[in-house]
Amino acid sequence: MNPRRELRTAVLLCLLGSGLVLLAVRQTWASYPTSGGLTIDDVRDDIHGTAVAGLAQALSLVGIAGVVAIAATKRRGRVVVGTLVALAGLFVVVDVVDLLARGLGHRLATAAQQQHDTQPTWFWPALTLVGGIVMAAGGAVVAARGRRWAALSSAYQVPAAQQDDPPATDKGTWDALDRGHDPTA
Repeated sequence: MNPRRELRTAVLLCLLGSGLVLLAVRQTWASYPTSGGLTIDDVRDDIHGTAVAGLAQALSLVGIAGVVAIAATKRRGRVVVGTLVALAGLFVVVDVVDLLARGLGHRLATAAQQQHDTQPTWFWPALTLVGGIVMAAGGAVVAARGRRWAALSSAYQVPAAQQDDPPATDKGTWDALDRGHDPTA
């Protein structure tokens, strides 16, 4: 696979995984009755995934920020960014696996103030788990292969980071003016 395709694949994996986690934790993971059978229609309250998996939401934002940082960094910076995104994905997986292992229904009932008629759904936690795995895979690709990918050119660097060559041409004069230097001095 060529470096451009690797970069696109890694960015897509990071973005897709982070997006899945963010989407899934904002959905209703359980509902419970609040009317106590006092009304004809059963009134139910919803518990969103953020109530029991708030860490996953925060870590998904790390993954999204990592996508931007991949484009803005070079060799070693990309390795650091990829490692952070991979770790964020792994922490999402660990958080959701822990949630499922300890009993999703119990944790949701606790979030619902000990309501025992809590009806959990398993789709959104499973999608959160898949998103964490995809995010970790994308981060691992960035950490392993990011050094060899092309970076932004020096035109995107801040002016202080560019070299101060004396203007020898008209373009050099205009470039010096853009940097805030007086070429006539």
